[in-house]
Amino acid sequence: MKNRVGIVSGAPRVSTKPDAEVLGSRGRLIGIIKAFEAMDWETQSYIVGDRMAPKVSGAGSEAIVSRNFFSTLVIDVVRLILSFANARRSWKELGAQVDLVYESGATLQCLGQIFKRHGIPWVLQTEAPQFYEAKVERNALVLTGLAKWLEVRAYNECDVLVCITEAMREIVVHDLGIPLEKTLVVSNGVDTELFNPERYKPTRLFPNFTVGFVGMLYNWSGLALLLQATAELRKEGLNLSLAIVGDGLMRATWEAETESFGIKEHVAFVGRVEWEEVPSYIAGFDVGFSGQKQMEIGKMYLSPLKLYEYMSMAKPVVASAFADAHQLVFEGKTGFLFTPDDKDDLKRALSRAYHQREALHGMGLLARQEVVAYHSWTARGKKLVDGIEHILAKQASA
Repeated sequence: MKNRVGIVSGAPRVSTKPDAEVLGSRGRLIGIIKAFEAMDWETQSYIVGDRMAPKVSGAGSEAIVSRNFFSTLVIDVVRLILSFANARRSWKELGAQVDLVYESGATLQCLGQIFKRHGIPWVLQTEAPQFYEAKVERNALVLTGLAKWLEVRAYNECDVLVCITEAMREIVVHDLGIPLEKTLVVSNGVDTELFNPERYKPTRLFPNFTVGFVGMLYNWSGLALLLQATAELRKEGLNLSLAIVGDGLMRATWEAETESFGIKEHVAFVGRVEWEEVPSYIAGFDVGFSGQKQMEIGKMYLSPLKLYEYMSMAKPVVASAFADAHQLVFEGKTGFLFTPDDKDDLKRALSRAYHQREALHGMGLLARQEVVAYHSWTARGKKLVDGIEHILAKQASA
């Protein structure tokens, strides 16, 4: 008989639907399901975002959450009410049918606790200190103190806490006081069959050398620095263009900057596209950009899915040299790393990529080989399941 896991998420904006606005969280949820299935687990899910109206999880939902103090406060209260209601509903639907519950953590949400009260192990995944990120990085939270209290309580009460980076584990252990022995680090992965260049015709927006980006247009994505570097490199004679796929709060600001920098005709803001279209756009890049800035909290705790997706599509990357990129990218062989927030070093990395245009195809093939071998969701599944079982076994024998 197969082991059975319930995959749950209480975030109203996080959905596995093709029209979901938050593509990174969508990819992670689907990836976790694939990871368990690769280990021959039977999966069932309770994803709140899949049950919401399109205006809640679809295009434009981020702007609604961050509109102003009062609208954000109302949304916070609604999220709290939904958390209690969805915890009961998820238990009613899945409780008798699962041996383990795996929850994707979210601000002001906690679905797994009710499962633990009934004797079912509760695994909680954290991608970020949600209370901090929602308030400081996205301006999408008013009830910050309550959100922090609920989040830390969930970290303490869950049986296993899965962190997506070592930096995130350092935050929960050293800053929030969570026991190290209950934590497990499992980085992001990628669906290497979906992100397979052989399946797609490239959507190419420019005939010349193109640096591409896929993701939400948040300040920390580093696109402001990329625009500045591109403007200066063009003045120095490098014929490069930018393809930016995605939407977000900074789009209008950055579109205006392309005009002030004199590069408007060389930058395409595509906006949000359907999930199934993303690989075709990546196929049209020469290199993929993942240039995250240092977070206000002082640590880069993210594990950018875009890095894995670019490389799975056989594209070399230009990436901020944070820990996750250091572990994934071989400098000069599968990509080009630069010092975060350093425009001159970004220009150096872009210039290297530009002048090695003839070598990029081979670099991309090597990048895909690396990802398929070590960073698919199938590969992640073994580390995830083995780690969870090891921690639960130690707890049972204590």
